[in-house]
Amino acid sequence: MPLYPTSGVRKPFLSGMRYQYVAVFLLILFGLAMIANTQVAADGTWYWYAVILHSGKRLYADMHLALQPLMVLETEAFLDLVGNSWLATHVPAVLSVIVYVLGLWTIARQSTLSDAHKAILTASGFLLAISFTAYRFDDYHVLGDSLKTYSLIALLMIHKSNPGKEGMCRILGVAALLGALVGLVLMTRLPDGAAMILGCAICLLLLAPSSKLLSLAIYALSTALTVLIVLHFTGDTVREWANASIFQAVGSKGGTGSVLAYPMILPRDLVRWFRYPMVKIFIAYTLGIAAIWAFLLRPSASPQTRTRIIKQLLGIAIILFALRDIYHRFLTLDAIACVSTLYMLVLLLLIGLIILRFAVWVVTPAKIPSWTPLETLLIIPFGQVLASTMGSAGGHVGIYAPLGMMILLLPITSPIQIRWEPLRSMLYAAIVVTAIFAAGYKIKTPYQWHTYTARPMFVDRHWYHHPLYGPMIIDSQLLNFIEPVCKDIAASGNQKELLSLPYGFANYFCGIPPWDDYVTTFYDTSTKETIFGLMDKLQKAPPQWIFYQRELDNLRLHEETFNRGQPIPHRYLDQLIMQKIAQGEWQVVFTSDFNNREHMSNQWLLIRTRP
Repeated sequence: MPLYPTSGVRKPFLSGMRYQYVAVFLLILFGLAMIANTQVAADGTWYWYAVILHSGKRLYADMHLALQPLMVLETEAFLDLVGNSWLATHVPAVLSVIVYVLGLWTIARQSTLSDAHKAILTASGFLLAISFTAYRFDDYHVLGDSLKTYSLIALLMIHKSNPGKEGMCRILGVAALLGALVGLVLMTRLPDGAAMILGCAICLLLLAPSSKLLSLAIYALSTALTVLIVLHFTGDTVREWANASIFQAVGSKGGTGSVLAYPMILPRDLVRWFRYPMVKIFIAYTLGIAAIWAFLLRPSASPQTRTRIIKQLLGIAIILFALRDIYHRFLTLDAIACVSTLYMLVLLLLIGLIILRFAVWVVTPAKIPSWTPLETLLIIPFGQVLASTMGSAGGHVGIYAPLGMMILLLPITSPIQIRWEPLRSMLYAAIVVTAIFAAGYKIKTPYQWHTYTARPMFVDRHWYHHPLYGPMIIDSQLLNFIEPVCKDIAASGNQKELLSLPYGFANYFCGIPPWDDYVTTFYDTSTKETIFGLMDKLQKAPPQWIFYQRELDNLRLHEETFNRGQPIPHRYLDQLIMQKIAQGEWQVVFTSDFNNREHMSNQWLLIRTRP
């Protein structure tokens, strides 16, 4: 029984327009704008992993990679196909936008809502999903989210299959496809993949009209084969992959026990956020705007009277004032969590209700005659929330893609049916308000993650012709920051060894391969074995150049979040570098405070270790 109306919907204003097509087109344009306006001093990671892999090195045995390999393999494939120019390397990002939007739209079309309502849900789901401050379309997040979206489409296809012989072939074929999709999710991000494997298996058993056990067996086999095929292209063995990306990598997040316990912290984190006045004020604004729409502005078949026109004008004035206030008060990094706090609570309450309804239905089906297996689809976004908390130490901030998925699934999976039309209108209006808020935030801050921040869209960007990568769009401040680094290194002669810590942006922009294949050494994505091994090499035979981003506030944040305040290996790496400088063994030739801000200190050092 749907949360949104599925029948008897009033014909919307300008119903002749194809709202869904317009929404899809505008969302793709918005995604392209994000791609064009996201440039930060941490770019180039996937590029260098792909280039080094193509040279014959192995991801896990040779390159210190602690992440999953699918994004690297995709990057390598497109480098072979379209080349390494800046424009060519962004082709996968453009395709990711299109594929993701079309997937969300396909799910929205499964309901019997009006064209306008489907457009609203598609836009809201997309904008909420990408409102994570570090979301970008040339990273693994959108790759994983697209695979999850099409996994849901596969489950819906299985549910619609006929139970006969012809239907059985369709069920088994789609089950194999589903297994391949979740296997690829596993190769994108491990916790997400594990949650998808379990969640899709449960849904498959409940949704398949026939051949349940056989389809589950084919699903499991397809998943395993997909993982093995992907690992084959990395050049590593299963043991090397598991050791580097599972057993060692978990240490950077606090250890196995902590990672498994993080999802239990989620309810406490939500309660903590609901205590903040900002969350309460934002919810009040959202519900107030929704109420004004539902009771004053909602289209009506009744004739327009002077009184009604006055009410509508008053309602428009109040909404515009409220939106203006929201823009000035709430478009901040912390405020975006207000939206997710509200939606996260809705998801948890719905999951609890679904579990209760299912338990009652199993014992006494007559008491819940309206129960449908489609309700179980909501365990997919719920599982993704739990999986994401394993990487965020239990916090919900930034876990937005599963909530966007929830919005799209509600019309066909919700156990609640709202019959009162004003309340349904309020619900749609609230969704629209949060979508507008999310879009406004991404325009103001296309990307922000720790010390890496992209300025507002289309502010001080220009075309720059790079000597290696050709035409590129780049932030002027970022260009002014990195160009002197490359010039100092180029002036030193032909021998150019460069280690860029913790990310290889200097390697990318200067066109110098990462020294000893150290592409990235960030705090929670590199193992202690990698960092201690690097320190040993720096003691014995360092590279000629080290470009070091010293961010002590961020370092301390990761120690407090994942290591109970105790030093992580990067603390000792920092001490080693600063000791070498203090003793005069290494010389600092360039410094910058680029992107330095309060409570997130940032100092960049270009260090020459030998003449």
